Amino acid sequence: MALWKRRPATAPAASGADAAFGVGMQVVVRLDRSRYPDSMVDDPIGVITAPGELVGSALYAPVVGREAIWVVHFEEPFYGLDGSGPHESARVSQRSLEAAPES
Repeated sequence: MALWKRRPATAPAASGADAAFGVGMQVVVRLDRSRYPDSMVDDPIGVITAPGELVGSALYAPVVGREAIWVVHFEEPFYGLDGSGPHESARVSQRSLEAAPES
């Protein structure tokens, strides 16, 4: 059962890089599969619940330069490609996020 289906009032109905990210937006976290190319783990879906820092560390991808970090809470507990978890939330760089498709 999905708990989050809304988009923030400021976000246009767009997907991928065209989306305006913000609190309340449902997103797909695109995992960096470079170290785990054979992993069958699905990219997790969640909702942005808070802004993170402009610089710092993110859980699933290294931060390059000054980029936005968002706190994402997952719809279902998520196990990482390395077997870590379950994670209920994570700090994720914006470049690893994509607007979730409308359902």
